[in-house]
Amino acid sequence: MTRYLAAAAIVFGLLTGSALAHHGWGGYTSADFTLTGTVVDTHLGNPHDRLTVDVDGEMWNVVLSPPDRSRQAGFADGIVKVGDTVTMLGNRHANPGTLEMKTRRITVQDSNYDLYPRRL
Repeated sequence: MTRYLAAAAIVFGLLTGSALAHHGWGGYTSADFTLTGTVVDTHLGNPHDRLTVDVDGEMWNVVLSPPDRSRQAGFADGIVKVGDTVTMLGNRHANPGTLEMKTRRITVQDSNYDLYPRRL
């Protein structure tokens, strides 16, 4: 019985830990937030595409969408590169000390990519 409870606790811990690691919307404010800056790093891949963007000397973590969703929106490899100026519309992290946002739309060279069109 003790082994069964220990195994159940481990499985529960793994499941809840992975759920907390997912970038849902709960950790972000509900107000619209716009950010414009220069791309200094890109990571296109699971679990979410991400950019690091320099905004007036501050490095922002810009969380985009999962790769499949990004590609459906037309946002693919080669669309954005280091040095590009981008503008993002989305939601800022709920902790004001955390320089992070979750992006609903990204604009690159006058082209809009609606990553979460139902949230616009």
